[in-house]
Amino acid sequence: MKFLHLILALVLAICAFNTQPASAELCPCPRNYDPVCGSNLVTYSNRCEFECSKREVERSGRSLGLARSGPC
Repeated sequence: MKFLHLILALVLAICAFNTQPASAELCPCPRNYDPVCGSNLVTYSNRCEFECSKREVERSGRSLGLARSGPC
């Protein structure tokens, strides 16, 4: 019986530490370097990285636009 409690406690601990916050989103982007400049004057590696950041910023009620192609 103690062994069962130990296993249950171990499973619960793993589950507790293995969770991501609800706001964390998986955003798989290619690793190509085609820089773009955001309206926040941050250079993003490519358009996909910019779009991921844009979604994250918009979740907090702010906006992010594309200033231009190329580095800032």
